Amino acid sequence: MSTDRREFLGALAAAALAGRTVGTAGTERQVGEGGGTSPTSPTSPSDWDVSWAEKLNGKHRAVFDNIEMSMGLGLLRVLVWMKDYAEVYQSPASDMSAVAVLRHNAIWMIMDDEFWRHHNIGALTKINDPKSKLPVRRNPVLGPNLIGLPPALGDDTLRKVLGSATVLACNLAFTLDVVEKVKADMKLDDAKAREAALKHVIPGVTLQPSGVFAVLRAQEAGCHYFLSSEA
Repeated sequence: MSTDRREFLGALAAAALAGRTVGTAGTERQVGEGGGTSPTSPTSPSDWDVSWAEKLNGKHRAVFDNIEMSMGLGLLRVLVWMKDYAEVYQSPASDMSAVAVLRHNAIWMIMDDEFWRHHNIGALTKINDPKSKLPVRRNPVLGPNLIGLPPALGDDTLRKVLGSATVLACNLAFTLDVVEKVKADMKLDDAKAREAALKHVIPGVTLQPSGVFAVLRAQEAGCHYFLSSEA
């Protein structure tokens, strides 16, 4: 989906949010109702998990903006930054506060292998297995890397970043791309499609209202901005 179309649809979605709330992944509800799920997003700030911003207290802080998949190189740069500062400045992990924001076309990186297989995301994202030349059947940032990097450096990149940094995802991209894909493939309504999609988000990833919100909130918390993937 093009950036202009996503922003246009995002604006329409935002205009339709009145009276609805959503918590973090999997804890959704609608105002005035006992339980149930909503396909949209919250309007009340208290319903979004933004506690991560108060935990960015390292001496060195950076937000890595991932807009495209880029074979996971945007996530790898988080690890490289932390390694380089440790080598050059002998900075302990406690001095490093990193935030990785996954938005736009990078949103597919937050989905698990089962989701990639079932919905054929490799074909959708045009990522092929270098050996078979066929679309990958798993999330390329989980498990062995596909670009020939040493395993210690390039394997299981997302989980490595989750272990040392804050990983945030754009709810607009999640709704307009991931949930829409589930709706189309499984013939579900909005609420059920979102519920199904949320079950396959990698544990540890935190949805935010939008990628723009996440990036700017991280900068307000003292992070330097870095465009970590192709734009």
